[in-house]
Amino acid sequence: MRALRALLFNVLFFGGTALLCISMIPLMACGRKASQFVGHAWCVLTQFALNHSVGMYKRITGLENLPDGPCILVAKHQSAWETLTFHTVVPDPAYILKKELIKIPLVGQFLHLSGQIAVDRSAGGSALKDMIKGASQALKENRQVIIFPEGTRTPPGSSRPYHPGVYALYKAFPDIKVIPVAVNSGMFWGKDSFMKYGGRVTMELMPPIEHGLDRKTFMKEIKTRIDTRTRELETEAQREFNLPMLTSADIAAEEEANQEKTS
Repeated sequence: MRALRALLFNVLFFGGTALLCISMIPLMACGRKASQFVGHAWCVLTQFALNHSVGMYKRITGLENLPDGPCILVAKHQSAWETLTFHTVVPDPAYILKKELIKIPLVGQFLHLSGQIAVDRSAGGSALKDMIKGASQALKENRQVIIFPEGTRTPPGSSRPYHPGVYALYKAFPDIKVIPVAVNSGMFWGKDSFMKYGGRVTMELMPPIEHGLDRKTFMKEIKTRIDTRTRELETEAQREFNLPMLTSADIAAEEEANQEKTS
């Protein structure tokens, strides 16, 4: 039954995405907010499909930590789920994303026109400058900048380094709140996984990081907060919904290496 529900969602997801993009092509000429509306509509419809096909619902906690107006959200990235969920949590998100996504037919054009911040990760120092420039423009427009500091989706239980771009944002905008965000979405919708599992996926917005920290202290603090709370949410989801641990071979290798170090 789970496999059939997952199949239904995948058909709705890919088919619906194509139909929405094609039907909304005329809005490309109507400015950034019109393209942002398309992104919001896609996210709402995908959440609806998740609810009614596989029984996957969202649970957002810590909204009291979200300020009115611009902020920087630093989030764990385990699944496509959080990329679409932020669009239903904050009013005008600006995602920092890899430039390759802009090349996706139609989807990429909507991403570009809606003012997302595309970064060429192979460009080194200039990529960091482009990111700061794009974030500065978005924050001036009263938007919410979203960055995934690990740079890619990571499976539950993983512990990967955070890229320095998150500190560059923190330092460049000392008057903007930087909010850590934990999720357990990978327990329900794994990276590149056909299967989707029912239950309540949690996104938790934590209190903002205090400003004035040096680079080493900031990087340790934000990683500890996000990773620790994420592990707790993963454990809660596994216990509450009897989920498999959707980990990958690299985690098993990592755990084996850690055991060898301690033995």
